Amino acid sequence: MMGKLRVGVIGCGDIARWVHLPALSRMREVELVAMADPNPRARSQAAKLMEKPVHEHSEDLLARNDIDAVVICAPTNLHHDLALAACTARKHFYLEKPLAMDAGQGRRVLDAVAAAGLVTMIGFNRRFHRVIEQARAIMAEGHIGKVHTVQTVLCDPPPSTGTAEWRKRRQSGGGVLLDLASHHLDLLRFLLDDEFSQVEARIVSEKSESDSAWLRLTMVRGAEVQSFFSCRSGLGDSIQLIGERGTLRLDRFRSVPELRIPRRLGYGLRTARSFPRFANLSWRLRKLTRPSYDPSYQRAFDTFVALTQGQRRDAPTLEDGMRSLEAVLAAEHSARLGRPVFINE
Repeated sequence: MMGKLRVGVIGCGDIARWVHLPALSRMREVELVAMADPNPRARSQAAKLMEKPVHEHSEDLLARNDIDAVVICAPTNLHHDLALAACTARKHFYLEKPLAMDAGQGRRVLDAVAAAGLVTMIGFNRRFHRVIEQARAIMAEGHIGKVHTVQTVLCDPPPSTGTAEWRKRRQSGGGVLLDLASHHLDLLRFLLDDEFSQVEARIVSEKSESDSAWLRLTMVRGAEVQSFFSCRSGLGDSIQLIGERGTLRLDRFRSVPELRIPRRLGYGLRTARSFPRFANLSWRLRKLTRPSYDPSYQRAFDTFVALTQGQRRDAPTLEDGMRSLEAVLAAEHSARLGRPVFINE
């Protein structure tokens, strides 16, 4: 594909206005053509922000001949239908996680993409976070050795404006597992280069359906994972990997991973000092003035555009989305049965 990638955005909610639309508008390789959302208020806000046409119906956007690809960031219960519609319209697409609501929907999306021969990508932007990239490099260099256990926490309380209605019910794609845990489930596979074997889960509903969950997962090569996910707890996003030689702690809100290894002399631990890679310097400098600065969405879109241009890039695929979804579904199954279950049981 030559020239700029002509993009449409389906879904103009808060995350699209805060992240997706500004990120796409900054890209020299992208021309943002139009947007779509059934909500009049969302359409009005998006039109003021981007000064581009905003359709009420996604079908009208997909029918446009001046759009090559779409970014789908609508509520989860619409992902399946919109992905299939993009395949029918022969539009490449970037689909926000999770892939779908259930395994049947996920498989239908995979089959439709394979038949259409489109360029697609799932929105696991955390893979492009600088801390995650640096952690992968530290692990590849063997600093913590074989990982025995992992502890993760991802908590994201609702914004001051309140929780969107669709996020409050599993039937519309809400719940902490689909909405939050899908990120960490993907990162676990990505960091450990392994697959899930078994999961045990407990899910509670306090103020909305499935708003907190505790998971215990076993990886195929034996590592044990304990995770807590909640939208009713204080903000937090961390992963701690405990290996045979050291411990590596990642925090999305810090600029570097923390590597703890044995002291050279005497008993105890020390924090290994590592100089940031050159690519990370500008990000760290930006964070001094903007602590919440996170270019991972921008970098994910850069990768998607490169894929549409025929470049080879490491990117999260729809199949990766399916693996994460299978783990979510297995956790829900375990919580209903009150016992551990094997993935795809």
